[in-house]
Amino acid sequence: MTVKVLVVDDSAFFRQRASAILNADPRVTVVGTAENGRVAIEQAQRLKPDVITMDYEMPVMNGIVALIEIMRLCPTPVLMFSSLTYEGARITLEALEAGAVDYLPKSYDRVAQGHAGLEQVLVERVLAVARSRVGRAPQFASPAPVMAPRASSASLSRSQPVPYKSQPRGATVAASPAPRAGSLAKRCKLVILGTSTGGPVAIQKILTRLPADFPLPILIVQHMPKTFTGAFAERLNQQCQLRVREACEGDRLEPGLALLAPGGEQMLVDGRQGGRVRIM
Repeated sequence: MTVKVLVVDDSAFFRQRASAILNADPRVTVVGTAENGRVAIEQAQRLKPDVITMDYEMPVMNGIVALIEIMRLCPTPVLMFSSLTYEGARITLEALEAGAVDYLPKSYDRVAQGHAGLEQVLVERVLAVARSRVGRAPQFASPAPVMAPRASSASLSRSQPVPYKSQPRGATVAASPAPRAGSLAKRCKLVILGTSTGGPVAIQKILTRLPADFPLPILIVQHMPKTFTGAFAERLNQQCQLRVREACEGDRLEPGLALLAPGGEQMLVDGRQGGRVRIM
């Protein structure tokens, strides 16, 4: 059985090109296209695709509003397209919070050039997103060119992306009690979070539950481009009681401080300076 895809984009060229790439793979079938968010909602309810690829900037109704409505009316795994800019990163993070499973940075030029490698990335990402189960959009305490592999954030994790599986409609997540600060600090010296697909949502859910006086430093490695990690760190810092920022060379590891590895750079830890542990 093939994966049924609905392609949503206001560019007729991009709809045609993405459809051609996906239809060329026997595992995928494009069952429809939509030029704006309103049509996407109608098509999603009528065609019942397995995956929706969604642009953000569209006339009539943008991708975020359409995504929220789709998650309310007919929850479907969504792959968002985004620009490699700070604003694109901010919008993409909003889309992930609203229920999108994953994203791909977007470049019309490279799509037009027809890179075989980029085409394969789109197909494989769509197949990965199709394996996700989605329900209502997650609830929170507070509110590389398209089809190119995302830049590696650091060398701490090289595992294959695992599709994020959100809870089924109506499901609740039981909150497990947080470990006592004193016992945690005695057993551990550092917390490391390494994530890829679904990571931004998971990291946000974890960090927003931690107190400002969390007794350990935290290092985060999230698989995303350089332009995205700065926006992600800033967003987390606004939402969490912890301090969160993008890591810089020379940063000291401190309790209650979460450092996010910059996209495309290595993040190493140096503890040779008399017990003072720093990022290098």
